[in-house]
Amino acid sequence: MSFSAFLALWQHRYRKYSYITRQYIAAAGTILRFGALKISFLGRKKLIAIIRTEHFGDIVAAEPIARQVRELHPNDYIVWVVRPVFRELVERHPAIDEAWSQTSVLRRLLVCQSGVFDKIYNIEFWQSNQDPISGHVHFNAVAARKDVTVFNYFNKGNLLTIFQLCADLPLKDDTPRLFISDSDRLKIEALDLPKKLVVVHCSSNYPAKDWSVPNWENLILWLIEKKGYSVAEIGLKSNNSVKHPNYFNLCGQYSILQTAEIIRRAEYFIGIDSGPAHLANAVGTYGILLFGKLNTFDTYMPYSGDYQNTKNARLISKTGKTCSELEYEWVKDWIEPILAKTTNEVSV
Repeated sequence: MSFSAFLALWQHRYRKYSYITRQYIAAAGTILRFGALKISFLGRKKLIAIIRTEHFGDIVAAEPIARQVRELHPNDYIVWVVRPVFRELVERHPAIDEAWSQTSVLRRLLVCQSGVFDKIYNIEFWQSNQDPISGHVHFNAVAARKDVTVFNYFNKGNLLTIFQLCADLPLKDDTPRLFISDSDRLKIEALDLPKKLVVVHCSSNYPAKDWSVPNWENLILWLIEKKGYSVAEIGLKSNNSVKHPNYFNLCGQYSILQTAEIIRRAEYFIGIDSGPAHLANAVGTYGILLFGKLNTFDTYMPYSGDYQNTKNARLISKTGKTCSELEYEWVKDWIEPILAKTTNEVSV
């Protein structure tokens, strides 16, 4: 072995084992804190954990579980374990006592294995719960027993159903809710967005779900110039080159809940299968969603409540085709009669 290879090996080992040591120390501190909290309850409360750390659309889809767990534990202290970047989605929830920001899978695993929690509702697939540095896996025995995997989960039902299966909870359909602060509402109100507004979300973190940029540009201009709407685009980054006074690029400027408030103020949300679509379901804005084949799933339904039962949404797809393969004119012909009706009268 060359000296450079030897040095690289030991640098890797140093980073790995120093990381593991830090996580053990941090976990010990967390265990002590939760342990002290339990002592303060004097036996009157139990400490309950809900684990759903990412992605933000999944956390929104899982929101009814917070209320479901609260019904099962009306007097207990409920902690939602979440990545820091998504903390805002659960920290104001009336059914949650604490949002614990998870900084690593290993730290979370150590805390959960300590027995400090009296009951854990783990709604993550065990296959996706591997710490990228240490290699430790937070195994979900319930998901494994019920054969819920990243390869077959949409064969089991929508995301809420899947999460209930993973946590061994009764299956119960419900529309998710969001709890938006007054300060977030006021910030969006200050934008003075037009009343006749369509919000669009055009790209995801997975290209197989996306529709082409030229199609989106054509649709946005059609909505503005032919249908009389203003259009606001949300998301991390816009790939569109639309220039029009009634087009508003709001990408990358607002928090998740502020983005939800933008969607709430729109007449329609038009987008792809993504986190913002779950926000639209939660705030009650009518959704027009472009879908397609996803990996091994020819058809699938991620949403619960009024997006699943189509009372407040229309999913546009062609069997066997990905979203990117949907023709512009075909999609436009589906959308036009929807826009011609009020939200409560939509039926295509």
